[in-house]
Amino acid sequence: MLSTLYLVRHAQSNPSGFEPPAGWRLSATGLRQAEALADLLAPLGIAHVFSSPFLRSLATAAPFAGKHALEISVVGDLRERVLANEPGHDEQELWCRAWADFSFALPGCETSAAAQNRICGAVRAIAERQGGTSAVFTHGHVMALFLNAWQGSIGRKEAEALTNPDVLRVEWKGGVFVWDREFTLPGLAGITTDHRQTPREQSSKASP
Repeated sequence: MLSTLYLVRHAQSNPSGFEPPAGWRLSATGLRQAEALADLLAPLGIAHVFSSPFLRSLATAAPFAGKHALEISVVGDLRERVLANEPGHDEQELWCRAWADFSFALPGCETSAAAQNRICGAVRAIAERQGGTSAVFTHGHVMALFLNAWQGSIGRKEAEALTNPDVLRVEWKGGVFVWDREFTLPGLAGITTDHRQTPREQSSKASP
């Protein structure tokens, strides 16, 4: 079965120390990005929509799904990796260490290896179950870990280069994923922001 998947990183969020990472909403910029993204995705022939249960991912998927009368299938294992369950940690230090050591995790959190196995299993299950073309709305850290599993050269530098939102194209062929590195969604560059532009509220919990 040939499956084409568009992996979509969520639009700009507004991380808050008063909400767990799963509940972070899109920023005002992110809401505008999600609306614009819905139109940019329209020509791709997407027939199925899958999303992480995290609010920022669902809110990015909603405008596209709504305009095309598509149901959003929520897949728990598409969720983002959370680096720390409590505030007060140095986010950049945790981020760098997570990429340097795939066995590292704070108590109660996932290692990079565990998060990678989870996201790869989730995306593979979608590809095997659902032929045709699907959009998979998820998060930057796990997207990069997915790519790293198939392209070992992908690491922290490439993860940091992912934008909000971002769209990558992969195909499931003969039991392997093939990443179309030449694919660029027309118009996407005109609406994106990078991670340094993400607004931060005080005491935000660490997560990419």
